Amino acid sequence: MKLNLNFKKCIYSLLLLFFITLCLPQPAVAARKPAMVKKLKCGVTTANSINISWASQNGITGYQIFRSLSYDGPYEKIKEISAGNNAFCNLKLQSGREYYYRVRAYTGKGRRTVTGYFSKPLSARTRCNSRSANVRSSTNVRKHAGTNHPVITTLNAGSKVTVICTANDKSGTAWSRISFKIGNKKKNGYVRSDLLSTGQTQKQTGIVTAGSGLHLRRMANASSGIITTLPRGTKVTILGQATGSDRQKWYLVSVKQGRKTVKGYAAARYIRIS
Repeated sequence: MKLNLNFKKCIYSLLLLFFITLCLPQPAVAARKPAMVKKLKCGVTTANSINISWASQNGITGYQIFRSLSYDGPYEKIKEISAGNNAFCNLKLQSGREYYYRVRAYTGKGRRTVTGYFSKPLSARTRCNSRSANVRSSTNVRKHAGTNHPVITTLNAGSKVTVICTANDKSGTAWSRISFKIGNKKKNGYVRSDLLSTGQTQKQTGIVTAGSGLHLRRMANASSGIITTLPRGTKVTILGQATGSDRQKWYLVSVKQGRKTVKGYAAARYIRIS
């Protein structure tokens, strides 16, 4: 009899604990991880703006938009927008440049924010006038800017191409998106900008204006090896131009030093066209 009484007390205690638990405030249920953002695409572009949009999602708080100058990143968050929007207009951009975007959805707020999976990278470019160029030496054309990407084809020295816009690889080195023909087929790809010579500046002459002399470098960037230093007033022959990793214009020049002709890249701002 005593055993039955204890059993009944135990049952009553469990039932009481159950009802008390129901009455207590319940902790917030962990937010579910949003799905990957899909159908990211480029819309209207101008010389200084790019519009992007994507497929909307339900049950989320908003979207985070990331951008990079390189396909391989790093990507930086530039905007957070509410769930009611699935489009974004990126303003104040540089003309003739390729940008890369990734978007992800998120739920919650502050420390409770749960982010979803990134969309696939989207490449989009601002408008500019395309220009013709020649390949300086035999070079590989790649699927994206960077030597880590697959080779589409190899173009011989002197091959004619059309420069569509500029881009960067992950290290910041300047590349050009180009179009070219193989047989009757038109193709697109990327080559390093310093391997191209534009026709507009071929065989022009210039004079070095840098007061302390001008470094002639192996490639179109300030960290490239120095071939020689040209004193102020030196006359040079301009063979072509390229956009450097500093996004500035560089000239491919030749200059006579004694019996030798030296070729290299020099910052265009220190050369006056004569």
